[in-house]
Amino acid sequence: MTGRVLLYGATGYTGEALARHLVGKVELMLAGRNPDRLAQLGAELGLPWRAFDLAHPETVAAGIRDCAVLFNAAGPCADTAIPLAKASLARGIHYLDVGGEWPVFEALMELSDAAQASGVMVMPGLGLTIAASDCLMKRAVERWPDTVRLCLGISRAHAMSRGSAITAARLFEQQVMVRRSGRLEGVPLGSLTRPFDFGDGLRETTAMSWADVVTGEHTTGVKDIEVYSEIPWWQRAGWRASGIYASLTGAGAWRSAGAALAQAWPQDPGEQVRNRGRYTMVVEALDRWRRPRWLRLHTHDGYGTTVLVAAEALRQILAGAAQPGFQTPAGIFGSSFVEQAGAGTFEPVNRSSAACG
Repeated sequence: MTGRVLLYGATGYTGEALARHLVGKVELMLAGRNPDRLAQLGAELGLPWRAFDLAHPETVAAGIRDCAVLFNAAGPCADTAIPLAKASLARGIHYLDVGGEWPVFEALMELSDAAQASGVMVMPGLGLTIAASDCLMKRAVERWPDTVRLCLGISRAHAMSRGSAITAARLFEQQVMVRRSGRLEGVPLGSLTRPFDFGDGLRETTAMSWADVVTGEHTTGVKDIEVYSEIPWWQRAGWRASGIYASLTGAGAWRSAGAALAQAWPQDPGEQVRNRGRYTMVVEALDRWRRPRWLRLHTHDGYGTTVLVAAEALRQILAGAAQPGFQTPAGIFGSSFVEQAGAGTFEPVNRSSAACG
């Protein structure tokens, strides 16, 4: 398969980085909502562009015409994914995005039957999560097929753009989502903490609502999944306290306050910050007797990883690797996908850490 890739959200931080990386590699059309910024970027990169918003389905359908793949880099995906995905299905165009909001993954999964009927692939999460973490969990289950529970730990975030901060603030809820017996369940904020060894000793982490709790079973077949993030002790304390107060006041006020604070976040985290922002992920795979096994994955910073895995996904899809319906990166491309993209390396772990609670 060959054809034009339409990159929506091309003038955002991640979108622009991806556009610059893809120049000369694919037939690329820039798209988004701001014609002035698109015209400037298009002129600089020598690429065609078109501007359209997502308010009306007919406008979206016209905007994505004559393309084979729609790649959505416009956040928050809670606002952009569904209108773009539905338009893609109607046009017979594969839909990809870089989103990480777990509710969006659930909503896109509901489009799977329609996507299969249209011969269209729907694949969100072509970023640090879930693309890299998806490969790590799949590799663990390939190594240890008797795995019945997965606990994923993600090292501390160092680099974040303003758009990512706004998206994170809007996801605030009174509970954290985990997967138990194949169902999503909510637990109080800060109630699940555990140590992971990211390579230099055990560090405390806290359960977070990463999208892997939605997609992990789809990729691995494992029905019990928890995802943890490393944050400093004072942030863990604040995280727990915010959950308690939100249970009394509601989550809406906290989301609004967080979004307002995120507006002051730097638009660009800066190259120096990004260079220090490499991630390590650790998956703990437990068998039915709760015996743990561990595997690490080292990646670039979140944005660098996103650009590399997105480009590799497009390469393979344009070469014919797409499959209709809702799909995950490791489910389609295999657990070596993150290595093929040049975005990560696996490392066995021998040192023990505490089992999941």
